[in-house]
Formats: sequence, structure tokens, C-alpha cells
Amino acid sequence: MKKLSLILVFSLVMLVNTQFVQATGENTPDIKSESAVMIDAKTGDILYQKNSSEQMYPASITKIITGILAIESGKLDDSVVVSSDAVRAEGTRVYLMEGEQVPLKKLVQGLLINSGNDAAVAIAEYVAGDVDSFADQMNAFAKKVGAENTHFVNPNGLFDEEHYTTAEDMAKITQYAMKNEEFREIVSTKELPWVGEGWETTLRNHHQLLWDYEGTIGVKNGYVDESKHTLVTAVSRDNLDVIIVTLKAPTSRAAYWDTMALGDYGFANFERQTLSAGTKIEALNGKTYPLKEDLAVTLPKGEEPVQEVSSDGELQLKDSSGYVLLSHTLFKEKEKEKEASATVDSKSVEPVDSTFMQSVVKASIFLYSGLLLLLAFLVILRMRSQKHKHKKMRQVARSYVK
Repeated sequence: MKKLSLILVFSLVMLVNTQFVQATGENTPDIKSESAVMIDAKTGDILYQKNSSEQMYPASITKIITGILAIESGKLDDSVVVSSDAVRAEGTRVYLMEGEQVPLKKLVQGLLINSGNDAAVAIAEYVAGDVDSFADQMNAFAKKVGAENTHFVNPNGLFDEEHYTTAEDMAKITQYAMKNEEFREIVSTKELPWVGEGWETTLRNHHQLLWDYEGTIGVKNGYVDESKHTLVTAVSRDNLDVIIVTLKAPTSRAAYWDTMALGDYGFANFERQTLSAGTKIEALNGKTYPLKEDLAVTLPKGEEPVQEVSSDGELQLKDSSGYVLLSHTLFKEKEKEKEASATVDSKSVEPVDSTFMQSVVKASIFLYSGLLLLLAFLVILRMRSQKHKHKKMRQVARSYVK
């Protein structure tokens, strides 16, 4: 009995310690997935990572890119004629029929909710003309959002050695996609009636955490033998929005448990902090500059961002380890030069002003002298004219005397 009591006391101590560690942010989850990352969906700050830059096979989370490209094509209301190649797509399908006409938006819904590989091919062919051209668009899109270690060859994620990504890249891609309201609405849809020529059913979203984890708003799961289980999840809770990517989990359950563990860790230990527009930041030159916009960073709870301003006017917000979370231009070099020229010593300006004034005085004297000479010349001419007139009048007067 005494031994049992000791065990219970020890267990209670361990439980208290575990809760304390979680509260202080030190209980980094031990996850089963080979690669993972968690970022703040608003700021992009990394809250957790495990082999996040290692190249992996994505499987059906590829469809996140296919979906956002289709939405941004501006053709969602168009009717797509399904090809024979789309119908023959392997794996999960929404059972399209060759020649069937389906709105592009409905294909995107079948793609993201039910993971339809046939819908993916139909989308690619309609948006870009063929699968290869669509893959080129996918790769261009990846580069645009900063996914530098990613390469796609198909729109559905079926295995190919040249079809790969990283957890970090998928987080960036998803961060971009989730800013689109149409995309958010589709990936958060739990169930959707589906009526097609080859299939009539109710689609049920394959992302199980929409039901099982508070705050989940999508986005996509995947599986092929070579990639194992992949999962991308967006969760919003407690004024924090996170995107969690887990790659190569051994089982579906492991992928979900890893995601929930990371979510719990993130919400328990991190918070988003905002420096509001108008906040005055002191620079190295001793001057203060007001922020022109809100700046947000995500840090462990209780930690303040470290502010540093470089000589060229760049504000950096860092965490306690020195990692740069955000860079923002307070003032530009041209503004700095303008300030410097405005504070030049007045003595250095005097010679310029003195020379200018001397030139003005000389020009004035020259102009005044010229006017005097002209006036004198006119006076002389008038005097000579008057003298000549008087002489003539005297001659006329003498003629009358005679």
C-alpha cells in the first residue's frame, strides 16, 4: 500500500511537471512524422520544425496547388468537357464520364473535398491545355510564393521521382492559398451533395480533423506508398492561426496525432504580438521614426521582440536567440542623405552665397552704369538739338530786323 502511494505521488509530481513545462514552452512534441513544420499563417514565423527543408514526396497534398491555380484562373463558372485521359486517372476519383460537362468549380470541389484524381486531370487540361503545361504553371507558382525546393510533374500527386516538395514549401504554398476566400470555403466544407453522370452521392471531406480538432478549417491529406501519409492542416484558435504540415507519417493516425500535438504545443506556448502603426522607433542617428503600418510577429508567450535598426534604416525584429522574424524599412538612404545635406554647417554654405551676391552686385553696377551712360548720351543729344534750334531762331530774327 505504501509502495502504491509512492507511485501515485510520483505520478502526480510528473503530471505537474509536465503541465509546467508545457506552460513555459519547453515541451517540444516528439512526433512520428519524418518531416514537419508549423508556422503562423499570418506572419509566416516558424513555431516548430523537424527536417522541414528535406525533400519529400507530397502525394495528394499536391492538390492544394492545383486547386488555387484553378480558382485564380478566373474560369470557375466555365463548363469543362471531361477527356478520356481524365477518366482513366488512377486512384481516388469522383467517377467522371468521358464527354461529361462539369463546371470548373465543381471539379475543384471534387478535387479538394474528395481528392478526385480524375478531377485534377480535367482541371489541368482545361486551365493549361494539357498536364505538362499545367505542371509548368505549378512550378512557376511555387517559385512565386518562395517554394524553392519544390518540383511538380502532375496535378494530383501520383508518385514520380521528379515530383517532390518540402514541409516548409508546402506551408508557404498553403499560407498563400488560404488567403483566398473561395479556396478557404471549399477546403472547410465537411459534406457536399454530388450529382454526376457516373456518380451520385454526398462527398465527405477526407480531412478528419474538421470533425475532431477544434478550430480546424482544412486543408488536405494524402497517401501513396512512396510518400506514406502526408497532411496539411490550418487551425484558427485563441487569436492565433497556424498551418501545420506533416510528411511521411507511418500511419494515418500518426499524421493526425502529430498534427494535434503540434497544434496543442503552438496554442499553449505562442502568441502573436503587434507593433501598431504610429509607434515611434529610435534609429542609430538618434532620430525617431513612426511606423507607417502594423507589424506583427509571433513569439513564445511572455517574450518581447528585440528591435534593431541598421545604419541604412532597416528595422529588424528578432527573437531572443537572434533569429530575424521581420524586416521593415524605417527610412531610405536617399532620405538619410537629404537629412545630412540639410544639417551641413552654415560656414560651408557662405562662400557659395557670397559669390552669388558678388555676382549680383557686379551685374547691378554694370547695368546701372550702362543706364547712366545712356541717359547722359540722351541729355547731350537734347542739348545739341536745343542749341541748334536757338541758333536758327536768331538767324530768322536778324532777317526781320533788316
